[in-house]
Amino acid sequence: MKIKGLLILLLVLALLLPLSSLFHTASVPSAESIGIGQNVIVVAKEDNVFARVSITVQPLVNGSGVIEYGGPFHPGVITFQNGTSITVTTPRTFLITLPNTGLVVLGGTYASGLGYDVSPSNPLSLQVLSDQNATLLLGGPIPGIQVYEFTLTGDIQFSAQALGVVL
Repeated sequence: MKIKGLLILLLVLALLLPLSSLFHTASVPSAESIGIGQNVIVVAKEDNVFARVSITVQPLVNGSGVIEYGGPFHPGVITFQNGTSITVTTPRTFLITLPNTGLVVLGGTYASGLGYDVSPSNPLSLQVLSDQNATLLLGGPIPGIQVYEFTLTGDIQFSAQALGVVL
């Protein structure tokens, strides 16, 4: 009888072990910068990750502490993955939801490239690349990974932060 109970307990544990990866926590990345010219915020995540990213953009105006010599002031523009561009003339915050589109993969997914590094211990990557051309970053699809790029141009101060990560 004791052996039967022990076998049932082992069977239940074996069935629940794969679900333990669902409750694993992840670090919440963030970045902040003052950009003159072009910057790209690259967010990469595993397919099974649901996250929200907040991007705050503020045009550089008098009192910003940044003086640009030899040229006119350029207003800030944010361009999203789908090609939509928004000119930012006052401080704005954009909240972007990145849905999960896949199932949990046992063993995890590893991928790294220009602007991202995703692994089972780091399921969400957020990096800022300065003076990068977004069209150079776009590559082919990566199995198990989604890469989002947000291009910021002009004279701006910006910050990006992942608000929460659910695996």
